[in-house]
Amino acid sequence: MLFLRGGHKNAKCGPEDVHAHLESIQLVSLPSTVLTSYLCPNIPHWLKPCSGESMNVHVIISTLSGTGMAKNFYQYILQPFLVQIGLVDYKVHETKSAQTIIRLCKSQFIPVAQSGVPQLLILLSGDGGLSDIVDTFHSATAALLAPPTIALIPAGTGNAMASSMQLNSHISSGLVTLLRGRPKLVPTFIAAFSPGAQHITEEGHSRTSILGNSRQEGDCPKIRGAVVVSWGMHAALVADSDTTEYRRFGSDRFKMAANELLFPSNGTETHKYAGTITLTKWDRQTDSRYMETVSNKEHMYVLATLLPRLEKDFMISPKSKPLDGSLWFVHFGPMPPEQAMQLMTHAYCGGQHVGEEGVFYSEIEGFKIEFNEIDERWRRVCIDGKIVVVENGGWMEVRKEVKHAVNILAPPGIDDIRH
Repeated sequence: MLFLRGGHKNAKCGPEDVHAHLESIQLVSLPSTVLTSYLCPNIPHWLKPCSGESMNVHVIISTLSGTGMAKNFYQYILQPFLVQIGLVDYKVHETKSAQTIIRLCKSQFIPVAQSGVPQLLILLSGDGGLSDIVDTFHSATAALLAPPTIALIPAGTGNAMASSMQLNSHISSGLVTLLRGRPKLVPTFIAAFSPGAQHITEEGHSRTSILGNSRQEGDCPKIRGAVVVSWGMHAALVADSDTTEYRRFGSDRFKMAANELLFPSNGTETHKYAGTITLTKWDRQTDSRYMETVSNKEHMYVLATLLPRLEKDFMISPKSKPLDGSLWFVHFGPMPPEQAMQLMTHAYCGGQHVGEEGVFYSEIEGFKIEFNEIDERWRRVCIDGKIVVVENGGWMEVRKEVKHAVNILAPPGIDDIRH
């Protein structure tokens, strides 16, 4: 029997709990109730291929994610776990920069997928690492004969995908899913931008092109995501808190940045984000799409997501179900900062904010924003934790992606998860 020893009562359920380590004991028998819940009679095929098949297992350690404890989790828990189940033939990759996972996909993982060989990518990361894999695989020009399967072990700050799939309900949840989960397609959205849009990197000090993600020269810059796309307060707080200083506070960094945005320390008013938003919705009676323009031209919170949770306790979209492919839109306009703070506090109470007056919450097919902001600080958008700045007079258009490029191991009871 394998079990985790150590940790402390108030430890977070993830790699942050560096005090935990894997141990094993030999048992003669166990109660049937324990066997029913925890017995793994066979090693799944993604960890033990059939005779004659090649083995392609990679462990990716995102050293920059969250509070930087992914390497400890690998050393004290994952590595001995893989030894116990007999898996020794795998490669370990540690990220050296924000480009490491993208380069690995292009140089190693995508060519293998195009050759038709199955791969398992054990990813110790937050949503950013998952987003890198999703976006890079969707940008591949040749057909993927064998899409990879991702085993996600949460190591980020928010961990939206892991939280929505309840992979961080216990420190061992990712390991249990590695053994007892089942591969499911990862739904994605695609965000297209006006030509001048750029990635913001290095804590806001650098800009990089996103044209490299386009399929053909002359295409608009495009990014695929699997979690969230936002503008306004959410995007701004993610961008402002993406520093080494803020990251040491874990998920509390978001609340700290939100407080500064709502109650600026320089005494100015809370910003009102100016732009035109057009929604694309589905008419079930006519089986057709139609467009609907948001009447407000000033906004505070604009967000679309494929998932119910952005953090373990932060339920942004209570009607969302993980991996079902539905895109939900959350919006509210300018309001007093105290009211906005209270509103978002309700998201920590089972998503009660969506029922509040002034909040628009609806399933959509996509949306477009035409920005009307002079200061680039207010033209920043967030895609799965990554920040993009759109040029003055530019736009962003988001729609659901019809193609699937990667799988993810989901817990056995994912269809029964109630948020």
